[in-house]
Amino acid sequence: MKKRGSFALQKRDWVVIGALLLLAAGCWLFYRFTYRPPQEQNLAVIMIDGKEVMRLNLLEETDRIFSLEEDYGIPVSFQIEDHRIRFVQVTCPDHICENAGYLSMEGQSAVCMPNRTSLSIYGEAG
Repeated sequence: MKKRGSFALQKRDWVVIGALLLLAAGCWLFYRFTYRPPQEQNLAVIMIDGKEVMRLNLLEETDRIFSLEEDYGIPVSFQIEDHRIRFVQVTCPDHICENAGYLSMEGQSAVCMPNRTSLSIYGEAG
């Protein structure tokens, strides 16, 4: 018979506790190395033929869609939404640049090769 009021952990209890500790450590490590706090600037740089044509601070921009066709003759449009930017409405055969989705973190980039246009995200020093 077991004594009343005694508390003993069984082997399976230790396994569950260990698994929970590993899960917590994994979540902490993921957060620690992937989370980037908001910066004063999050710059989107648009280049055509390797020359910078536009620099946008995504933290200050309002949601909108704009095109490069009128000013630069390049049939490429971009969408800014929730401090992120992406290629949208591009006239190229494969639309790989559109499939890149929204960019918002420093170091991300997308390229539309047929239209010779690139989009890169830089931090404050960009």
